[in-house]
Amino acid sequence: MNSLIACVPSGITVEDVHDQLLAEGIAVDLQGGRITVSYEGSLAWVSPDSEGELEREYEPDELSLIEGTIGAWQGYIIDCRMLRAAEAAVAAISARWPCVVDDESGFIGRAQEYFERRRNNG
Repeated sequence: MNSLIACVPSGITVEDVHDQLLAEGIAVDLQGGRITVSYEGSLAWVSPDSEGELEREYEPDELSLIEGTIGAWQGYIIDCRMLRAAEAAVAAISARWPCVVDDESGFIGRAQEYFERRRNNG
């Protein structure tokens, strides 16, 4: 299972994320506080970090980067088998709100930088 983490400004609810994904034309289903994303034959599951686990896991420099980019924040964990659906969700989210992406493979930065890096690295 692969994961991406999308950090967005605090106060953005799972319902807000659901509505934004729908507005971007992505097939979604919201049940039990978790969004199932269906995109080009690929699935992803978007869950809010309601327990604040991410904030405890990030190093001080990572927290500084997130807070310096978007201020107070809320994290969403996006699990998937193939990155296609997770990246579609992140693209939709970042089309509306400032977003920091953590790919759990060493990159943490603005969503635009994440996508630029993916394009350049294939």
